[in-house]
Amino acid sequence: MLKTMRRHFVALVWMFLLLIFGAQAVWSQRLVGVYVESGADGFTAAGGGDSSLDLMKSLRGKDKTLRVVDSAANADVIVRITSRDSRKEVGSITTYGNKSDDGKKSTKTTIPNENTIRIVHATLKAGAFETDLEGQGSFWRLAADNLAGQVDRWVKQNYARLVEKRLEPSGGKPSEQSAPAPAKPDAANASIEPGMSPKDVTDLMGEPLKKVTFGQKALWTYKGMQVVFEKDKVTDVKF
Repeated sequence: MLKTMRRHFVALVWMFLLLIFGAQAVWSQRLVGVYVESGADGFTAAGGGDSSLDLMKSLRGKDKTLRVVDSAANADVIVRITSRDSRKEVGSITTYGNKSDDGKKSTKTTIPNENTIRIVHATLKAGAFETDLEGQGSFWRLAADNLAGQVDRWVKQNYARLVEKRLEPSGGKPSEQSAPAPAKPDAANASIEPGMSPKDVTDLMGEPLKKVTFGQKALWTYKGMQVVFEKDKVTDVKF
């Protein structure tokens, strides 16, 4: 009798554990996988590694919507730290009153109080979609927290599409008939003008061999030339 009760108890414990692990597995599948990388092509922006760690810590606190994964292959969203910088802002002004030794004259001294704002620049990518993000704070960790909040909000706003995209075949949505390949741009006769947008250049030249982004600047490399962008506008072409 006692052995039978023990067997039943063990069986109940195993069933309970299976239910817990099963529920965790189902919940894990509903979370959006986010991978944080600190650089491109194996290189790291100055301070990018520290901000990447700060960002991962902040994102792990938002486990109701997303989970931090350890590789880009397992990610629905990739966030890359591109650069960091700081700026000074006047937070307040302090005025001091001064009197002469005889007490007849008085002067005022005004001293501005400056605050240092830390800024972390990043790029968020999901499939072919890509957008720039910027986190700010009085400390680097707070800037990363601000950035994590932006990532979390973007994931929530696009949750349905992210889950839908995960279920698509690797080649994209199936179609009854393969669409003809688009004609390649005639790069040999291209004419790039200052002020062109990245889309204008892509329509004219096709996709570049390499893209390098630094803050609001970007360098696109084509065969035999490089296109320089600043604030999404062409500023120079190097041959």
